[in-house]
Amino acid sequence: MRLQNYSPDNFDLLNSWITDADLLFQFAGTAWTFPLTRQQIAAYQSSFPRRQFYMAYDDQNEAFAFGEIIVDDINTPRLGRLLVGNQNSRGKGLGLRFVNLLVDECKRVFAPDLIYLYVFEDNFPAIRCYEKAGFVFDGDKKIVFTHEDKNQTALVMKFTVDPPKIENT
Repeated sequence: MRLQNYSPDNFDLLNSWITDADLLFQFAGTAWTFPLTRQQIAAYQSSFPRRQFYMAYDDQNEAFAFGEIIVDDINTPRLGRLLVGNQNSRGKGLGLRFVNLLVDECKRVFAPDLIYLYVFEDNFPAIRCYEKAGFVFDGDKKIVFTHEDKNQTALVMKFTVDPPKIENT
């Protein structure tokens, strides 16, 4: 398995995975609206040039997931817009492997102490996946989004990066 930077050539595949407005909101929050367009993604990338989209590929070189590493002013990475694309591929451990790839990329690029993500409080499969990857809830921190006139609560989860071991010589 490997990560590769997202390119506009990936749009049709990504768009085929997004089957309705609720799924788009669940994985992308309020940043994009259904139906997703190339222009929405281009405008987002133009507005946030430090944020990087990734596609995950399996051992047969088939793309199976999309996600983002978000770095803001605090220089602490946050994983976002995480989606195992094909609905039939969900629940088979690919999400965990994808999250682990993104965590490794964060460690390699940013050497952070912490990595964050947001997850909607009723997205139990995602919560289980993130917990298996080592994320824990960050106290009572939460963010409220409004979607179709309903408030949706996203909980904050964090991953503590183990400091590198220094060997005594």
